[in-house]
Amino acid sequence: MSLLTVVVILLLIGMLFGLGVAQRRFSRLREVSTGLLVSYVTVMLLLAAGELYFRYVYMDSAWLWTRAGERWHAHYVQNNALGFRDRDWTPADWEGRQTVLVIGDSFTQGFGIENPDDRYSSVLARLLGDDYAVINIGVPDTSTRDQVDIFADYPLDDPDIVIWQYFLNDITDAGLSIGDQWWPRLPLERPAFVEESHLANFVYWRMAPLFTVVDVVEDQSYWDWAYYAYDNYAIWEIHRWEIAHQVEQILDTGARLIVILYPNPLDPVGSIPYVDRVEQYLHELGVTETLPLYDDIAYFYAQGYPVVVSPRDPHPSKAFNHHLGQRIYDQFFASAN
Repeated sequence: MSLLTVVVILLLIGMLFGLGVAQRRFSRLREVSTGLLVSYVTVMLLLAAGELYFRYVYMDSAWLWTRAGERWHAHYVQNNALGFRDRDWTPADWEGRQTVLVIGDSFTQGFGIENPDDRYSSVLARLLGDDYAVINIGVPDTSTRDQVDIFADYPLDDPDIVIWQYFLNDITDAGLSIGDQWWPRLPLERPAFVEESHLANFVYWRMAPLFTVVDVVEDQSYWDWAYYAYDNYAIWEIHRWEIAHQVEQILDTGARLIVILYPNPLDPVGSIPYVDRVEQYLHELGVTETLPLYDDIAYFYAQGYPVVVSPRDPHPSKAFNHHLGQRIYDQFFASAN
């Protein structure tokens, strides 16, 4: 059902109430119709006000595919000429400075963070000062295999330092390569007007979390599938190759490599074995500067600090980004500055 169809139906209902008020033969019908018409007009005004508010005012970073998510992204995310949420860098900008290339997914791009100056890479840049050029090339919805190509294609061939932000969903492409993937079944079938009306879209996606979003085939949540993928020998072996390929191409440039390891932010303790598995493999590859974040996230939860942007947006919060920027500086840079 389209939004136009819904509007026509509502207008017809209003016309029926109006006819009931206009007629003179049945006083009781006129009285009832008058009350209903007053209520109808009130409801229509509230719906119109709600539609205008959610169409032109309200924004929410949760779920980019929602109308509120699209508005948030259009308002807060401005990309440079190369498609990254960062300033436009030229060789002249980093000449004579230590270059720090920060790669990763939406956690590095700063999804959910309104001001890019609040991202961990920006916090680190301020702490390091003007002797360093900290370049953010985080891209949402990328995994290890994608980031290999992003790093290779970036026009800085010999960075001094690379900070690679790894997240446990980076194994997704390894599963996909052998046809094993998580394919969610949406909780409700969306009528057309949900996509056309910003108010209806908001109401729908507030209702949707009441239902469990699971895989069409296995009835698994996403994190059930992700943990399974790390325990699946074939998928893990493919992912080990992806990690090794990324490490090799970074180290071949002569760069110092620092890896930030994000657990599941909604289950930092339960995801420890998988973070540890990746960290141990990195150590086997000769990468010794690693920072797993499960203790940091657990500490934030214990102190009541916001770990994620919102209950609907599980990306790291502004507060956690500031903490991470300071943490990276203290652990890997403070002694040399």
